[in-house]
Amino acid sequence: MTERPEDIQKRLAGLDDIGQVVGALRAIAAGHVGEARTATKAVATYAQTVEDALSLLTAEDRSPLGQGPGLLLIVGTAQGFSGSLSARIAEAARLAMRDEPGLIVVGNRTLEMLRAEGTEVLWSSDLPGHPASVAELASSVTDALVRHAVDNPGPIRAVIAPLHAGVPPEVRKLFPPPPLPEGTAPRGTRPITTMTAADLITGLLQEALFAAVIRALLEGAAAEAQARVEAMARAQSNLRSRREDVERQYQQARQEGMTTEMIELAVSRL
Repeated sequence: MTERPEDIQKRLAGLDDIGQVVGALRAIAAGHVGEARTATKAVATYAQTVEDALSLLTAEDRSPLGQGPGLLLIVGTAQGFSGSLSARIAEAARLAMRDEPGLIVVGNRTLEMLRAEGTEVLWSSDLPGHPASVAELASSVTDALVRHAVDNPGPIRAVIAPLHAGVPPEVRKLFPPPPLPEGTAPRGTRPITTMTAADLITGLLQEALFAAVIRALLEGAAAEAQARVEAMARAQSNLRSRREDVERQYQQARQEGMTTEMIELAVSRL
């Protein structure tokens, strides 16, 4: 039995309401992508300044961390509506965990997926919804990495989501920073310092780790926001198709209603 036109109109209104929510989510996510990418450029400048300072002090391996699998920072997703991104990050993390590093996880949705598989995590936090809050999180993550590096010797790596669909997540070495390539001269002139070289190098290494962490978190936040933009774009396309179907049903119901009424009027006059 065909629905009444009034009921179909309510369905159309409901689809319109959903469309407005989806459009708002897409616009917010697009704004977050732009903010995260702008902040990443600023962080790159900051990281280069730290790298230049380190290059003036030492051209050797900057931080012997000992032998071992080290630590793995997984920059995952915090929310839903991001398509298959969470699953792709989790799969990349499984491959990177084969040598059993200590795990630091950012992003509650990814954390839930890993814990459901029985994966043990040393420290975790959620990824903030706004890029402006990433700096504070980066400080906490850096502190956690430094704290757990004592019992987990080895390099510090990160699993980072790609900004574009179809590109696999990246496994990137965060620490220690690599030495200058052979034959490369340091940039700038060594300044006069009042700190001992050892203390200064230690401080700069901590800044280098922080710069690498905040860059990874910003890229992860941008990737999740971009995935949400794409997911909302697909949702809008599906809503348009659905609305067209419902509109056809509405027109059919109206036509059937008019036909029924005409027949009843014709019969009543016999």
